Amino acid sequence: MDARLRGHDADMMIESFTYKGPREGSRLLILGAVHGNEKCGSIAIKRLMEEIGRGEVKIEAGQLTVAPVCNPRAFEQDVRFTERNLNRYLLPDANPQTYEAQLGNELCALIEQCDVLLDIHSYTVGGAPFAFVGGASEKELAFASRLGAAAVLTGWEQAYAATGRCDGVDKNEGIGTTEYARRCGAIGVTLECGQHLAPEAPEVATRAIHNALAYLGLGAAAAPSAAVPACAVPASKPPVITVTHVFYRDDPGSFPKVWTHLEPVAEGEVLARHANGEAIAAPADGFMIMPRANCPVGEEWFYFGVAEKSRS
Repeated sequence: MDARLRGHDADMMIESFTYKGPREGSRLLILGAVHGNEKCGSIAIKRLMEEIGRGEVKIEAGQLTVAPVCNPRAFEQDVRFTERNLNRYLLPDANPQTYEAQLGNELCALIEQCDVLLDIHSYTVGGAPFAFVGGASEKELAFASRLGAAAVLTGWEQAYAATGRCDGVDKNEGIGTTEYARRCGAIGVTLECGQHLAPEAPEVATRAIHNALAYLGLGAAAAPSAAVPACAVPASKPPVITVTHVFYRDDPGSFPKVWTHLEPVAEGEVLARHANGEAIAAPADGFMIMPRANCPVGEEWFYFGVAEKSRS
């Protein structure tokens, strides 16, 4: 095992740990706390490191690299970021001017050395765990489908482009960990484990890590416990949902009910109403995605998606 600190202010930079198996295999990178207030990934990664230290999990092939806390200052302050979002405009920067830009150089160097990236997050509104994929890679979809998420979501880039609000915006602004991984030839999956403080979120992350190791053939999962189901592979593939619409809260509108994330909706069903009472209706049978009842005016209010037909 190698532990390393690189860059400025070593006590507040990214600490990573690498474990190598005796046989050739995939190089898996697992990230936690890219956003400092999303701590379930950090908990799960540190739990995995303890399991490896006790010999309960052995890396039998390939290489596992973990970074439990990717934004140490934000993690310490329990905030999303300190100066700018670390998961945006993630590119090597020869002259970093912010703390997160320095961290971005650290992250890019780690990502450049992996074949598979699993970036573990949580989210504000809560609900079932789900995974993000780019959509074009069957390998990426297959990996995401084995993590234990309730659904796999894709189509984000196209949905945002369809709003017309991205015209003239620097396209590099949308590059995060998974986008940079794909630029480097790796597959990248973001796993959202539930609400930030949900007690089950670290368990979802732990299960996903075990499933990832088993699926890639890096190592066997730890002995089962009451908290972590003893399933190396989920019993069934989660549905793939294509995000087709991004709805912004352009006025103090409201929801007609308390929506839950991934709640099914019927075509024509009222999803929300503008302040003048005008209805926003579901354009097809589909799903309410990440509704934000307290969303500030001008920001993304909710998303809509439809189930993708099975890929042959």
